[in-house]
Amino acid sequence: MMMVNVFLDFNIPMEDNYVKSTNRKSIDDREDFSVWLVIAEKVRRFNFVVNVVILDDEQTFAEMLDKQIELHCVKKDWLYESQIYTSARELLKNNLSRVQIAFLDIDMPEQSGLDVASVLRGRYPELILVFVTAFIEYAPSGYKVDAFRYLLKPQLDEELPCCMDAIQEKLYESKNCVLIRLKNRVEKVATKNILYIEGTSRRMVRLFLITGDLLECFGKLEDYDELLSESGFVRLQKSFLANMQYIDRIASYNAYLQTGITIKVSEKNYKDTCKKFLLWKGTHL
Repeated sequence: MMMVNVFLDFNIPMEDNYVKSTNRKSIDDREDFSVWLVIAEKVRRFNFVVNVVILDDEQTFAEMLDKQIELHCVKKDWLYESQIYTSARELLKNNLSRVQIAFLDIDMPEQSGLDVASVLRGRYPELILVFVTAFIEYAPSGYKVDAFRYLLKPQLDEELPCCMDAIQEKLYESKNCVLIRLKNRVEKVATKNILYIEGTSRRMVRLFLITGDLLECFGKLEDYDELLSESGFVRLQKSFLANMQYIDRIASYNAYLQTGITIKVSEKNYKDTCKKFLLWKGTHL
């Protein structure tokens, strides 16, 4: 598969599929690209990346749908990447781990879109599935693969914008969650619900939630530090990582949380910790 970088005015078709990337502003030029991971309504509206795959046996319709999605993304100032396939077999041959959304026609000649969706759901549990078809009678079947939306082709102009806005909300929510491995299950926790994290010497970490609950999960604090560094968390010392959303102030080598808890701050990194906290506060007043 060939990767082609193009701008809005270009449209380069291939036989079975093509890959297109639209980027109105270079990511390198956007100093705050990673900041959209932070929980902030204003920040999250920018630098939003949408990675889409489209499956439809009608190349003309697939390209038209791709163009409509692209135009919607440009209006929202979102970065957009897409792949188009007219063959279900070709689509399933490829690694789609980076894809967030699949727009699938149901009535396909060699393999139905429902069958394709079932395979994709098994491979990529977090993939958002949107069916786009002319036949409303297929709609009830979507629940089998946890379809996110069902769009009718004749009503695409009216339904697509609402669908894309809903997808943004869903993707935003997932970006502000962390998957943790407990002793007997894997659980998704919203980062906004984490008060602070404590590392232990047993390759375990303890998540203290704002609800007062405590979760003990596998992993090292360093892993969570890297994972949450752009989501409003700061490393206070060797064993503690705190959510800056709940830090009231940092003074005299202590971090004072809004809940009344006090955590010691490393003397070695005290200035850097204070600087990071002040910069975060300055953008979240």
